[in-house]
Amino acid sequence: MTAKNREIPRRILMNGALIERLTPIHYLLHVIKADLAKRKAGYRGELQLDYHLQLISKNKNMMILHDLRLEIDGRFFQIDTLILTSYLVIVLEVKYISGTYTLDSRFDQAIPKLADKEEAFSHPVTQVERQKKQLNRWFAKMKIPSIPITTLVVMTNRSTVLNTTSQHEKYHNVVRVENIEERILSLFTYYHKEHLPIKQVRKLSNLLAKKHTPLIAFPDEIYGVSPEEIVTGVQCPGCRHLPMLRKYAHWHWLTCSVKSKNAHILALRDYSLLLSQQITNKQLRSFLHLESRKTALNILHSMNLQSTGTTNNKTYHLTHHTASQTAHQSNSSNARPIH
Repeated sequence: MTAKNREIPRRILMNGALIERLTPIHYLLHVIKADLAKRKAGYRGELQLDYHLQLISKNKNMMILHDLRLEIDGRFFQIDTLILTSYLVIVLEVKYISGTYTLDSRFDQAIPKLADKEEAFSHPVTQVERQKKQLNRWFAKMKIPSIPITTLVVMTNRSTVLNTTSQHEKYHNVVRVENIEERILSLFTYYHKEHLPIKQVRKLSNLLAKKHTPLIAFPDEIYGVSPEEIVTGVQCPGCRHLPMLRKYAHWHWLTCSVKSKNAHILALRDYSLLLSQQITNKQLRSFLHLESRKTALNILHSMNLQSTGTTNNKTYHLTHHTASQTAHQSNSSNARPIH
């Protein structure tokens, strides 16, 4: 059973929104597009893994959690996928690599090579073993009964050529995605002693999901893109023009004859991804190019957003999940494709 679903990564959504709202000649546009392409490929690989995990989770009492970010002693660590069972816990580190991927234990590094270009990255086995140690500490802090934890590095690009710097290097916990079912099932032949009853496994799963703390970062922190560089306004769902005009409770763009009642919802999703997850009436008017405070207030109330503060100094709380869900429910034809 999947206890925490894998969502489209916030960084992918942020990059997509940012590409739409930078000028076509922005000097960082090619960097952002390259990062987006890389992350989309990795996300597709993670979805391949999820497909295989669904097949075995139906036959085994296991809880699966994706994209966990937990805090221990003031520092955060992240786990791509965590599998909980009564017999063992499995930490999965997911890698989507193109070309040749060489593992080097001597210098504790991994070297992907594509089109004769090589770079050095952290060794994935070292990464996942570090996550295992951090998870063990987290379990101890939460007073979770002792249970074995094992690790797997899952290569999700089926065309990747795996290599090592020495024939003596053996990586038994590095597995291709198409073999993940067999590898996980084989683990149960070694770990067959029950450490946690299934009821406790479910409680642990709920606790992990509750303690998950998503990373919220904005373009100024990641790329150095200032808020002033982000193009504001409501985007036309037809031709992608910015900004649309507000007239008679609708958004209009005469050039392509598009008329929309809810196009502002995607604009506010962009705001939550690019600028802040909090917004005031004044900030909304500035971002959507509105003059009327009453119109802005009607838009905010229509979205059923949580708010804090007094009537004249109220702050509304946005998340990209809230805005996306509202957009889909209100008018799915306005939805922007993920780049």
